[in-house]
Amino acid sequence: RKMLVRHLVGSLKRTLGLRPALRRGGGATGLSPAGKRSARKAASRRFRKGLAASFTRDGRIRWQRLFAPSAADGADSAPPPPPVLPVKLELASGTGDWVAAQAAADAGAANWVACELKHDRVASLLSRVALGRVDNLAVVGGDGVALLRDRVSPESVAHIFVNFPEPPHRWGTEDSLSHLTGSLLTPPLFDAA
Repeated sequence: RKMLVRHLVGSLKRTLGLRPALRRGGGATGLSPAGKRSARKAASRRFRKGLAASFTRDGRIRWQRLFAPSAADGADSAPPPPPVLPVKLELASGTGDWVAAQAAADAGAANWVACELKHDRVASLLSRVALGRVDNLAVVGGDGVALLRDRVSPESVAHIFVNFPEPPHRWGTEDSLSHLTGSLLTPPLFDAA
């Protein structure tokens, strides 16, 4: 679990702006340089600790912890445990139009996870979640088969959706050979699901 968290934090720092967010030290202002360093370290520790708590020892995602509200959400003390809600997962979520609408419609009834491979689309999904305040939608950047195989406990997801199983074909780009890679609907995906 420690290596997983280290890898995730490193990836988030490189690709999605975690480094500048942690530099802000959780919003610490008016502090001396030493106080700002201390606040940054404390924010980093809180983030790593919260991230680590979202995984089992063998690296499986703990959905209830992932979706649990934190004390930072406005509570003065530890919040009560959230109700156990079903988890619904969309693979190949793209920029997240469909999954964000579904999560908003299911608020209080289900938690949603959007899985997308491409970094620019993950960033778009994260923006949609933050700006739309879609609290029951988590975003996972990475391969859907690997997610299901390595990070999702058996029978912990109620529904899996694959709305766009084939990557879009684009001529004259890096993706121009994408039609040769085939569909996401492969035996390894079904085995993992």
